[in-house]
Amino acid sequence: MVKGSWQLGEYIQKIVNNLTFLALSGMVLLVFINVILRYVFNSGFAPSEELARYLFVWTVFLGAITAFKDNQHVGVDLVISRLKGVHKKVVEMIGYALILIALVIMVKGGIGFTILSMSSKGPATGIPFSYISISYVIACVFIGAMVLVKMAKVFGKGER
Repeated sequence: MVKGSWQLGEYIQKIVNNLTFLALSGMVLLVFINVILRYVFNSGFAPSEELARYLFVWTVFLGAITAFKDNQHVGVDLVISRLKGVHKKVVEMIGYALILIALVIMVKGGIGFTILSMSSKGPATGIPFSYISISYVIACVFIGAMVLVKMAKVFGKGER
């Protein structure tokens, strides 16, 4: 069971990494093409700026998933680094619980905003803003799942 869920997590992480790569590559390509069109051919591709902005938002939130998985977010561990044993587990669990509470609030607000933004469309592309705002909700859900896994590790064996 644990091995299967670990493999599922690795598979999902590969998908997230590939999507991040595609979004970042697409953003760079759009901006590059638009620069060439403007300065060489004195024209431009109007939707490219908007599309690049949308891809940037997706890149940020997909990157947040990867950063959380790899413990790359900024954190202050001044207290927790000095604790050992049960005290360390308790403080870690409290921290993870607070993160989960924040994520639940963020998901609730993100879903509300996504529903609200379904009728709004980008002026140049006509893409609904909900396609962009859902990236926030997806990131929060994935990070929440990783928090639950980290909590299980702390609660279970205590190994990290």
